[in-house]
Amino acid sequence: MATIYKTRINILQHKLKERNIDYFIISDADSHHSEYVCDYYKIRSAFCGFTGSNGTLLVGREDAYLWTDGRYFIQAEKELKGSDIILMRMGEKSVPTIREFLAKRYETESEKMSVTIGCDGSCMMKGAMDEIRDAFAKVGKNVQFYYDSNLARDILKETGAQEKYFQFKSSKIRVLPEPLQGKCIDNNIQSIRDALIKVRADVFLSAKLDTNMYLLNIRGEDITYNPVAFSYVLVSDKNVVLFVKEEAMTDELKAYAKQHNIRLENYNCFEKKLTFYTTGKTVVTEFQSLSAKAHEVLTVNNAEVVEGDCGVALLQAIKSKKEIELIKNIYIKDSAAVCKFFYWLSRQTPGTITEYAAACKMDALRKEIPENRGLSFNTISAYGANAAMMHYETKENDCATLENGNVFLLDSGGQYDGGTTDVTRTVVIGEPTEEMKQNFTRVVRGMLALQNAVFMKGCIGMNLDILAREPMWEVYMDYKCGTGHGIGYMLNVHEGPQAIRMRGSGIAGQTEIAPGMIVSDEPGIYLEGKYGIRMENILLCEEACENHDGIFLKFVPLTYVPVDMRLINKEEMEPKEWIRLVCYQQSVYEKVSPLLSDEERRWLKKETDCQ
Repeated sequence: MATIYKTRINILQHKLKERNIDYFIISDADSHHSEYVCDYYKIRSAFCGFTGSNGTLLVGREDAYLWTDGRYFIQAEKELKGSDIILMRMGEKSVPTIREFLAKRYETESEKMSVTIGCDGSCMMKGAMDEIRDAFAKVGKNVQFYYDSNLARDILKETGAQEKYFQFKSSKIRVLPEPLQGKCIDNNIQSIRDALIKVRADVFLSAKLDTNMYLLNIRGEDITYNPVAFSYVLVSDKNVVLFVKEEAMTDELKAYAKQHNIRLENYNCFEKKLTFYTTGKTVVTEFQSLSAKAHEVLTVNNAEVVEGDCGVALLQAIKSKKEIELIKNIYIKDSAAVCKFFYWLSRQTPGTITEYAAACKMDALRKEIPENRGLSFNTISAYGANAAMMHYETKENDCATLENGNVFLLDSGGQYDGGTTDVTRTVVIGEPTEEMKQNFTRVVRGMLALQNAVFMKGCIGMNLDILAREPMWEVYMDYKCGTGHGIGYMLNVHEGPQAIRMRGSGIAGQTEIAPGMIVSDEPGIYLEGKYGIRMENILLCEEACENHDGIFLKFVPLTYVPVDMRLINKEEMEPKEWIRLVCYQQSVYEKVSPLLSDEERRWLKKETDCQ
């Protein structure tokens, strides 16, 4: 397969020389900065073979580089093998960002005062382009962007790429029934209008797909695992405009739009209609999710563009009482399905089950839940060394068998009428080594430390991240990813702005953890070539108490799946840590056992017994 990637990159390099372009940026990206994209937009994957959700390919006239984060280092190394593409490990010492790399590349070339960077302007975000411009300005260089939405795709067609890269049809949009509507659409719109008045702006423009779905209480199926539809939303003092593809407009949606005074417009006419709605207006929008091309349309037509989100990120992140009630109910049912899976796994003979078969079993158990509408991401079913790849994808004809003597990691989640779930458990197949037990215990200690945290109102994720990492740091170990992410309500499994991470910038790095927010708690240890351990519970933030010192907050778990006690080394735990584990195991049995069969209940009783 490396041959076809070399061919495509070589053709692109030839065209760069013809057009006098210095570098061309390719991402698996749509016009909305979606984390996951449908096949139509997976252009980077088709050019280099790397299939991770986060990665940027930079192709120069003579060289090519791929940037990705620590979740994908092992996977990228494997998938790029033989391609001549240089892997840039984001976050590692001496590895520059793309903008730093480009600026440094031309810093000393005095004869080249202007550099041309090519990209698909409809899929490159305004914020990313500003960062590149700023980096070049610091070294006294100018940068100009060459927009071409067809260059890379034409090369794919020329080299016989699959049809999925050239055709895409939107799915039908469904309106959430009233019992599932967590917040009133009219209140959502009014909150935006109030924010516009405060900042003295005329129009709010949202390009974020999950935000658009949330604001209007609608859902789609345009991206696998993410219940969203390709859309834009415009809100002014008089209008609410929803841009969606014509094939997505159902009679139900049209009636709903009429009821709530929403004007429906054709998604394919967005840029033309954007001019009509925003010319001469002050427009508030998020630069990180607005394409450079859309921003250009605004500025060419004398719109004043202000960066902001009118408070919608927090509106979406802080769940209502109704949403919390529905989410708690779904998590109990989802946890029961995961418990049923591990009961089933405990009855299988080692060496007879593959990673793929295990994933299929877990997926099937979720489908049995009446509210289930599919998965929230592709199930990660990884044994042994494969578990060291954080986002490993098992395939039917390319997967490991669960043998005695190593650990098995299952990271999975579902989409439901009532919530979105995510849970990870690591268990041992056969007898664990002492090293496995020590490392597993460290991970559990970290997970329980964050889960049991009590903290002051005003803390951000970076204040809390150390709680989960400390057991690993004690022995000079770390994991190359964040500790926790937000989770949507019947939406994306990764949602901001809140996050538990060691470092960060912007709204994602500075958002306070507030009551009603949901975050994941998933520390891990990943030993390349040996095994990976991750334990993930989902936590809900609640107020603990208020006194003369201020307001104190706490977390309560939504996930109730047992910890594998065979991997626990009690001697490695402090008394309070052991008590935390005992209390959690007891709560698992209390919450989940009523949903299990008699045999499953007896199994769970044994699994949660800490004696």
